[in-house]
Amino acid sequence: MAEPAGLLDTNVFIHAHARDTASGECQRFLAALEAGAARAHLEPVILHELSYALPHYVKQMTRDEVADYLLMVLSWDGVEGEKGVMVDAVERWQRTPGLSFADAHLSALASERGCPVYSKNVRELTGQGTSIPNPLPGAA
Repeated sequence: MAEPAGLLDTNVFIHAHARDTASGECQRFLAALEAGAARAHLEPVILHELSYALPHYVKQMTRDEVADYLLMVLSWDGVEGEKGVMVDAVERWQRTPGLSFADAHLSALASERGCPVYSKNVRELTGQGTSIPNPLPGAA
């Protein structure tokens, strides 16, 4: 039985873009993930962290460039996870200025699951086609 894929952390991406003692190792690992020679599980929280960390570490990286990078990573053969939901979340975040990554992810999950999101960010989330009960159930 194959060993389960390990969990991929944000710092691997950050080191790969830096010039430090871990850069080369991280770049080679990401190249192996891209080629499918290595496997790792990517969680949505890491995409969220990358959405705000990358522009701080890779100067001048725009929201569109960050989203394109995240979509590229999600296309790699060795990257595992809920890719459909994560791609949907990144695309929502990319095309909607002011939408937080967390709200983009909740909207993508709600769309996949056919469920509402309990939030007071009514305007942002209904703009994503998400059902937002207002008032919240049991609160009226």
